[in-house]
Parts: sequence; C-alpha cells; structure tokens
Amino acid sequence: MDDLIVAGVAVPFIVAVVCIAVCLFFSQKRDAQLSVRLPGTMSYKWGYFLGYSGLMTAVAGIAGGIAMTRIGFYPDWAPFVMVYAVAFGIASYGVLTRRRWGWIVHIPLSMNMGLWAFNSVYFFNRWKELGTDS
Repeated sequence: MDDLIVAGVAVPFIVAVVCIAVCLFFSQKRDAQLSVRLPGTMSYKWGYFLGYSGLMTAVAGIAGGIAMTRIGFYPDWAPFVMVYAVAFGIASYGVLTRRRWGWIVHIPLSMNMGLWAFNSVYFFNRWKELGTDS
C-alpha cells in the first residue's frame, strides 16, 4: 500500500516537472526564433510558455475526461470539464500564435487571480505586437 501512495504522489510530480521542462525548452526556442525574425519585438517567452503549457493541460483534461468515460465513471460535471478543456486549448493556441483574442479568452479561463493580474500587464505591454506574427 505504501508503494501505491508513493507512486500516486511521485509519478504526477515527475510528469509535471517534465511537462514544465518541455514547455520551457520550446518557449525559449520559439522566442529565439522570434528574435531572429523580428529583432525589434519584445521577448515573448512567457506567452509561449503559457501557450504550450495550456495546450498540454487541455490535452490532459480531454484525455482524462475520455478515460473516465471509458471506465464508466461519468460524474455530472464531466461535460463542463471537457468543454472547458477545449476552450482553454483553443485560447492557449491563440496565445501561442500571438493573437489578441487568445489572450482575451485565456486570461479569465486561467481562473487564478494572480495570473489574471500578471498576464493582463504582460498582455497590454505587448498589445501592439500581438497579431503581427505567428
């Protein structure tokens, strides 16, 4: 039983760390490409990180919802989670492709007041540059 508890805590933690590392790697790489293409633009590392991590989260939410349905566990809130995951994934794609609509939808869907404040400032500082390059 203790092994199951350890695995239940350690495995999700390791998966989360790996996912964050992958998102950081790709956001750094994509920001470097942006700097080469458009040298005068502000760095967009955080935007790329939010986009990649949001897409990973959305895919995990959808996969989890499908898995719950397949094993016969279908709580009343499952359709809401699936719709939310799809909306969050679409918004994250918008953030990843540097679209204003992506940020406008993504900020409230993040459901975190600290992120709302930080992302709102980040978004408005880059307003003029968003939508100019994908």
